[in-house]
Amino acid sequence: MNSQKGIGLIEVLVALMLLAIAVLGFTAMQMTAVKATDESLMRTRALTVLRGAAEMMRANIDGIPAFKTAINGTATTLTNTDTSNVAITKDSCMTGGTPVSCTIKQLAVKDALTVKQYAADNGLNVGMATCPTKRTTTTSASGVATTISTVGQDRQCLIAAWGDTDPIFLDNAVASDTTKDKPCANEDAVYNFGAQCFIMEAY
Repeated sequence: MNSQKGIGLIEVLVALMLLAIAVLGFTAMQMTAVKATDESLMRTRALTVLRGAAEMMRANIDGIPAFKTAINGTATTLTNTDTSNVAITKDSCMTGGTPVSCTIKQLAVKDALTVKQYAADNGLNVGMATCPTKRTTTTSASGVATTISTVGQDRQCLIAAWGDTDPIFLDNAVASDTTKDKPCANEDAVYNFGAQCFIMEAY
């Protein structure tokens, strides 16, 4: 009686399937590692940009309103910053490395435009919004919920976003603006699921 020896086709197919699963798993791990590395890099860039912006705000407290308007706008040149009606860009207030006289508002606009350009060069979008006030909700014995907002000094939140995330809070989003449909956080500054952004509380 004759008997056959060797490996059958079924065994080969099973081995190939196991090898394919192992390769796919390794590839998925590599992709996850690369994504995590990219996320860490973008967060580091965002932190650097926002720290610089916060220092500019600290050095020019009176110019914060103008800084906020400029950083949230889309223009790279602003003219109506004060009564002088001088066009301000990120390169204003300096001529050949020599300081040029600028008003507080003009300097704030120049700083904001500089931050925006630096952020764009690093793949970031930046914005600024008033930080949410603390809200507490209590429910009485009869089931009536009461929400109380704690009023204090307004602080500004700097937001850096990348990918398809917008540097805004939910209540800052404009319903008619279809280009801003993925805010960084909700109205309480809680990060939205899947948002790619970083929020820093400033002055």
